[in-house]
Amino acid sequence: MIILITGTPGVGKTTVSSILVEKIDAYLVNINELVDEKHLYNGIDEERGYKIVDLDALFNEMDEIIREVDGPDRYVVVEGHLSHLFENSDIVIVLRANPDVLRDRMKIKGWKAAKIRENIEAEAIDVCSYEAFQIHGDKVNEIDTSDIPPVQVADLIIDVINGDKSFPVGNVDFLEYLK
Repeated sequence: MIILITGTPGVGKTTVSSILVEKIDAYLVNINELVDEKHLYNGIDEERGYKIVDLDALFNEMDEIIREVDGPDRYVVVEGHLSHLFENSDIVIVLRANPDVLRDRMKIKGWKAAKIRENIEAEAIDVCSYEAFQIHGDKVNEIDTSDIPPVQVADLIIDVINGDKSFPVGNVDFLEYLK
């Protein structure tokens, strides 16, 4: 089973994914680490300070990894803000966070004001969920991490995996933040 965990930077993807893989004994693919390790980028956006990822190369590498580790009783968790663009999935989880909470998290990490503003706007207009839904449809679930500890978020994802709960796209809404 392939589980994609995506969301705007700062929503808790890495923390939640590391807890989740321990709880369900899954293989973890961290997209940022994979991009760095295999040099799957075409350059650096100097203004924004991030790598320009070669998506075709990334997805080819992910396909290869999944072929090696996937099996009928095996979970593969793919974590990263680009993971929802990968078409191969069984479940997609979009982690969300209130833009004010997100701003605080990014400030703590020392992010630049322009990057914080860009990511807060992306979160408010729901970019990751929209893109994920366009590719994966009803496989997509949204979970608001604003006030929930990462362990509890991982437990909610397990409930989705087991078919006990669903959190359809549209259940989290931060559009009022733009007013």
